[in-house]
Amino acid sequence: MRLFTGVFPPADVVADLADALRAARAAHPDLRWSAPDRWHITLRFHGDDAEPAGLLDALRGLPAPRVALTSSGTFPGVLWMGVRGPLRPLAEATGATGDWRPHLTVARARRRGDRLPHVDFDGREWTVTEVALVRSCPSTGYEVLDRVPLTTPNG
Repeated sequence: MRLFTGVFPPADVVADLADALRAARAAHPDLRWSAPDRWHITLRFHGDDAEPAGLLDALRGLPAPRVALTSSGTFPGVLWMGVRGPLRPLAEATGATGDWRPHLTVARARRRGDRLPHVDFDGREWTVTEVALVRSCPSTGYEVLDRVPLTTPNG
């Protein structure tokens, strides 16, 4: 079972980012662009053999951070959007290591040497109100197995 814990941005943030990526998508049809309904920030990839029981326990009661998506960056063959805001405590609660970097993957190169664009973006802030435990299956997509609410100032 391929599992990860992650944060899904709200619909208005997804819509803003989709608009901001429209020109880059048109200029780079050779890239494999991720579907907006799959956009997420991975806090930790748990792997193929992880058991789901207890993976969200350390997140219970943690404060809900305010975050925003920012301009793009790249890893080899990956175009991602940056994330501004204090997500590290959530990632560490899931067991993420020191090399974790918050990002939202938007496209992947099909071939080595494919040029990845730069996308300027300054997204709206939102409050991360929950973290999801997700099963990823290449043939069927994502299945949310569990969610844990985060503590917001109003409740």
